[in-house]
Amino acid sequence: MRLDKRRSALAVALPAVLFIALSTQVWARGTTGDVLSGGAVDVTGAAAAPGAVGLAVICVVALLALMTGGPVIRTASAVVMVVSALGTLALTAFVALRPSVVVGDALSRQLARTTAPDATGITTGWGWAALVAAAVLVCGTVAAAVSSRNWSGLSARYERTKPASGPRGEVRTTWDELSEGHDPTLRDGPDRT
Repeated sequence: MRLDKRRSALAVALPAVLFIALSTQVWARGTTGDVLSGGAVDVTGAAAAPGAVGLAVICVVALLALMTGGPVIRTASAVVMVVSALGTLALTAFVALRPSVVVGDALSRQLARTTAPDATGITTGWGWAALVAAAVLVCGTVAAAVSSRNWSGLSARYERTKPASGPRGEVRTTWDELSEGHDPTLRDGPDRT
């Protein structure tokens, strides 16, 4: 299915923003038998997988470059966007599938230990929702990347124009005209005699 720029923006931006919003919620909850831990431990998505949040932001930035750049920029942006989305999915899947490890790592950071204590953990509904959002983000980035091959860049008014040349072929700039006493703003206006 080929997407236009507007649908591609929605296919990438919506799951990315949803994922970033979900990262503020508790993804893993667990307990440990450690005396200093104080019982239950809640780990938010941002704490469990901070790299995943950053990669989701990179997807949005790469989308902007994809929508505004030329063919080379679009190709590079598409690769960066898809790889970032895959990284987001991988980091989120690690948290969702190994909550005990995530809880133990979070507890070791809280207690400033070098080794994680034994912990038990479960993935919350927010963690599973984030995993689904990351999977949708991957699908959206792949669809946008494939569709971007048929897009054009920005309109011609954003293209750089070639400066006017003088009688001997030298490049003339607006500063040259001002230096000679000509007003370049009147170039397209009515002739003054």
